[in-house]
Amino acid sequence: MAPRDPAEPRPSTYLALEPPPDIRRELREAMTHLGVRDAVPHVTLVAPPEIPTGDTWTAALREVASTTAPFAVRLGGVASFDGRVRYLAVEGEGVYALRGALEAALGLAPRSEPFVAHLTLAVARRGRPLPEVADGAIPSSVHRAFLAVAVVLFARSAPGASYVGVRSYPLTGAP
Repeated sequence: MAPRDPAEPRPSTYLALEPPPDIRRELREAMTHLGVRDAVPHVTLVAPPEIPTGDTWTAALREVASTTAPFAVRLGGVASFDGRVRYLAVEGEGVYALRGALEAALGLAPRSEPFVAHLTLAVARRGRPLPEVADGAIPSSVHRAFLAVAVVLFARSAPGASYVGVRSYPLTGAP
């Protein structure tokens, strides 16, 4: 895939896995306590800058989802990317296999750093430092295995708006 033209607007969509509703609710409460507004707990598979332009890639996404079986995911401990992002580690080989299948099917450009499965808790923003997040700030009940059953397409209507899940692609492959 050719590199994206920097003058071209970035898509405002991403692909992710969603934890089940009870885990999302507990994470939203913890994230709100950390000062994160409009928290949408998810495990990013393809970030906004990586989404191909146009919409022909959705057929490839459907194909990957239809050949991928649901798999177990577990949320781990708190970690950080370069002091700018706090996240929960994500355990489960299925996440990496699905990411690899999406890279191949969508023709994603090679990453400069390896993909690290994670669930973002907080991001440093201009004028707002990254909050410290101790493992105890996250309810222990979220650190249990759950079944990933779909890839969700998230989108936002305008810059600064909240992302919402707009379409789900069920994982229906044979185990």
